[in-house]
Amino acid sequence: MRSALLGLFLVLTHLTQAQLTWQYAFGGFSTDVGRCVLATSDLNYVVVGSTGSFGAGGGDIYVMMLEEDGSRFWSTTLGGPGVEQGRAVIEVGPSEFLVAGSTTSTGAGGYDGYVAKLDNAGGVLWERTYGGTGWDFIHDVIEVEGGFLLAGQSFSGTENDGDAWVVRIDGNGLLLWELKYGGVGEDLGNAITKDPAGGFILAGATTQVDMDAWLVSCTDDGDVVWENTFGGTGADVLSSVIPTSDGGIAAVGSTESFSEFLEAYHIKTDASGDLVWQRNWGQVNDQVSYDVKELADGRFASAGYVASGGSGGLDMFIFFTESDGDFAAGITNGGDNGANDEVGYSIDLAADGGLVLCGYTKSFGSGPQDVYVVKTDEVGLTESIAVVESFDPLSIWSLPVTPTSPPSPNPATTFTQLQGAGPWTMVHLTDAQGRMVRRWERPVAGRLDLQGLEPGRYQLVTFGEDGRQHAALIIAQH
Repeated sequence: MRSALLGLFLVLTHLTQAQLTWQYAFGGFSTDVGRCVLATSDLNYVVVGSTGSFGAGGGDIYVMMLEEDGSRFWSTTLGGPGVEQGRAVIEVGPSEFLVAGSTTSTGAGGYDGYVAKLDNAGGVLWERTYGGTGWDFIHDVIEVEGGFLLAGQSFSGTENDGDAWVVRIDGNGLLLWELKYGGVGEDLGNAITKDPAGGFILAGATTQVDMDAWLVSCTDDGDVVWENTFGGTGADVLSSVIPTSDGGIAAVGSTESFSEFLEAYHIKTDASGDLVWQRNWGQVNDQVSYDVKELADGRFASAGYVASGGSGGLDMFIFFTESDGDFAAGITNGGDNGANDEVGYSIDLAADGGLVLCGYTKSFGSGPQDVYVVKTDEVGLTESIAVVESFDPLSIWSLPVTPTSPPSPNPATTFTQLQGAGPWTMVHLTDAQGRMVRRWERPVAGRLDLQGLEPGRYQLVTFGEDGRQHAALIIAQH
């Protein structure tokens, strides 16, 4: 059930224009997740994450371009025979994008930081890896004069438990310098942003004493100007950081210092890193914020999850606060009809004044976990709670899905009969755009009802009890 936890927006009656809203689940037959969503200058959306459904190896970076109405324009994977994780994307130049994450397929050893520049059709213009013989991860990227700054965590060339890591590259991805920050314990670099005073701000956590939320201000060359820690005696982590319109800094993450539950943690500092306010939200159950944006009126909207107040399990959560950090509203979107988990990792501001979020859903889609993208109006609501399940044909093209005998009759009008050995645990029918239009689950009868299906070409995929998938083309006609 749609809920507005603990508060209501009074601005609901002030909407001045129609805003497109929708909810989509994208993916294939395995586990897929969206980690970053970007509203582009041409009114589209780019989503970057990871996929186990298709690609070259044990998990690839998954990139999708969505149109304004949420339909998929194109999708692609990045990676080799190893494991890749996509974490961030920014728009650079006219309709070009920089994707950042990590890879085990190439580089110096273990995990290495990975960056690729893509054109507006998903083609790779260049790709680079960064790091040493240990494990190195990139979590965030920003554009700066003459190139880019990458933030993450490095286990290379250190006896520590991992250091926060910043890499500066030029416009072609060539390494200019890299620096590590932290002490003898574990230090995390989760997010990076430009410092309103010049240079950059790194956000994450440090265990120089215990696990504290951590901000580090640096010059353009990476020299530390100031650093500050926040939180209490529990584990406190910052996952996202932004400059604010008043010249300060805002960040969100999670805290275990103020309650028996894992709570969303929000802080605001002045330009010198001194705390202006902090808030912890949850109290009655687990709640986490992963990403934050400042709204035009100075309020904040963050994305994460909440374990109470939705329709079951974890629910994607949009959390609104006033400019002083006080609660404004909390909206569960995505768990409206789903009994399983939905989580939001990223949020961006859409051109029409609404919001776009991405993460994952276990309630909807083609596999056990799909990329979940939600476009809301300015108060976090969607006109419909229906989730469109969009099966990505990339998984048919790249997985070892063997052909099977075509169903009969084919072409078909009102029904078709499956051929070959059953029983089948599931059957999917997708249209030419990869949108799932029918799904039959165990027990699957051999006769499939096609009444009401629009004429056209469809992909029929059957799942056997042995786990094998078989694909066939079917033509529907009146």
